[in-house]
Amino acid sequence: MDARAWRLGEANRETRFIFDTAGLTLPPLLAIPLQDERVWLVDFTEPAQGPDDLLRSNVVGITDHHRLGGLITQLPPEVHIRPVGSSATLLWLLMDAEARRTLPPTLAVLLLGALLSDTVNLRSPTTTEDDIRSATELGVLSGVNRKAFARDLLTAKTDVSGLSAQLLLDRDLKAFVIAGTDVRIAQIEVSSTTQVAPVMDDLLAALAYLADQSGAGLAVLMLTDIRAGFSTLYFAGRESVNAASCSVPGMLSRKKQLLPWLESRLNQNGSSL
Repeated sequence: MDARAWRLGEANRETRFIFDTAGLTLPPLLAIPLQDERVWLVDFTEPAQGPDDLLRSNVVGITDHHRLGGLITQLPPEVHIRPVGSSATLLWLLMDAEARRTLPPTLAVLLLGALLSDTVNLRSPTTTEDDIRSATELGVLSGVNRKAFARDLLTAKTDVSGLSAQLLLDRDLKAFVIAGTDVRIAQIEVSSTTQVAPVMDDLLAALAYLADQSGAGLAVLMLTDIRAGFSTLYFAGRESVNAASCSVPGMLSRKKQLLPWLESRLNQNGSSL
C-alpha cells in the first residue's frame, strides 16, 4: 500500500529531538481534505483527536495501543490494537524477520524514541514485557547509546523553559468522551513541579478558558512529576464544581490510570466530579 505520513500539529521539543537524532525531517502538517480519502490511523481512534473531517474519510486501517474511542468506519478496517506501552512496540511486533533485519537505523531511532517516550524509559505502569524486549532489540539496531539517548530524550520531554502557559497546556492536549461527558485532558510532564510554579496561576486560568471556549463539561490538567512518580490533577468546567485539585501517588499514565480514574468518578456521580 502506498501511503504518506502526516502530522496533525506542531512538533514539541521531544519529537524534534528524536527526529534530529535520527537525522530525518518531520512529516508535513496535514494539508489536504480527508473526505473520501483512504486513511490509516496510528496511535489514536478518538474522532475528537483527529481533523474535523476525519469521519468523512474512509478509514482502512488502525494501529494503536489506546482504548477504542467511538470511531465509526465506512467499511471494515484492518485493525491492530494491543495493550502495550507504545504503538511503536506494536509496529515492531507486526514486522516479520526480514522487515526487521532491513529496517534502516534511522527508523529504528524513531521507534525507540517513541517507545521510550510513551513508557517514560520503561518506568510507566503501561510498560509490558513486549515493550522491554522491543526496546532492547531497537536499541541494538538503532546504534545509539540507549542510556544517553533516554536521558536526553527525557530532558527534552520535560523542558518547559520559555513556554507560555497556553503553549504548555496545548502541547499534549487530548479530547475524550467519558461517561457521556466531553472531556479535555492536558498532560504536562516535568522532572519537578517547581518548573511550572512561576506560570501556575496562568495555567489554571488557561484551563478555565479551555473549558469555556471548547464547551467541554470537564477540563483536566494532569501535572506529572516523572522523577517523583505522581501526578497532581486540576479541574475546570461545569462538571467540576465540587472537585478540588488532588495529588495521586504513582499516577503517570493518562491512558491507563487517569482515564479509568475519571470514568469511575463520573459514572458514580452522574457525569460530574
